[in-house]
Amino acid sequence: IGCGVGARSAVFVAVVMAGTVQRRKARRISLPRLTLSTVGRMPLPAAVRPLALGWGLGLGLGVASLLKAPAALAIPEADAYKKLQVIPVFVITDPKGVPLPIPREKALLLPLYLDSSQANKELAALNKTNPTVKAIVTPVPLNVMNDKVVELNKQLKDKTKPLVAPVMVSDSDRQQAVALLKGEGLTDKQIQEGLSVPVFFTRPFLTLNTPEGPRGVFFLGYGELQRALSQVPDAERPKLKPQVADLSVVLQEIIKTPKDNFVFFPTPDYFKLVKQGQAQGQPKP
Repeated sequence: IGCGVGARSAVFVAVVMAGTVQRRKARRISLPRLTLSTVGRMPLPAAVRPLALGWGLGLGLGVASLLKAPAALAIPEADAYKKLQVIPVFVITDPKGVPLPIPREKALLLPLYLDSSQANKELAALNKTNPTVKAIVTPVPLNVMNDKVVELNKQLKDKTKPLVAPVMVSDSDRQQAVALLKGEGLTDKQIQEGLSVPVFFTRPFLTLNTPEGPRGVFFLGYGELQRALSQVPDAERPKLKPQVADLSVVLQEIIKTPKDNFVFFPTPDYFKLVKQGQAQGQPKP
């Protein structure tokens, strides 16, 4: 079995995440094991050369002006991808954890579900149509799954039918992303061609107060962003404007930014897996 993921090559596109946040008093709210605040002074990302990941090329989507990106990588690419370890994806596999792709005419399809309930629905449908198939839903950190997809693709004997592994986002998140991008003036064609996995954030950034200091935070779900904003004082909330960009763009922004300034907020399923692991005496995923 192999997964046809494009190498970490890139295409040039116009991305805009520009400006500098003005200093203001931080507003903190409590979240599980994390503290969320508005940014003091944190530079927003600049235009980038986005990566072509296995789940899409990723046109830079989301803000107002174009800045020149630093020529050299600010942090190692592997460190940027490691930030995705708090984003589990759910894959239909055999009991040993071997992915079970769906044969298509020109490729093998391996959906990576961000929502465990969606993966379980697909598993139920598979069991109904193929009762003899032994399959389970297996959670895998997104960064680990990306590397696994690349490795499995190398093992493919039939290179004419690559295995493609798209990240499956919810309809509601995509609808919210489209609405935000249309508000920025992008056309349906631009959105269709460029948006694969929407990542939400605010301008100026909300930040997480981590042991290493404040970090601008990206959300894989619009609902998580809204829940965070709901805890910001009413006077501050209108100053935080929701934005969206493709995942590949966000990753490249993280790599290009001079300092390690950003993190991904864990998904609800991540917290569920942590609680399950703690109940079973397992280490944190």
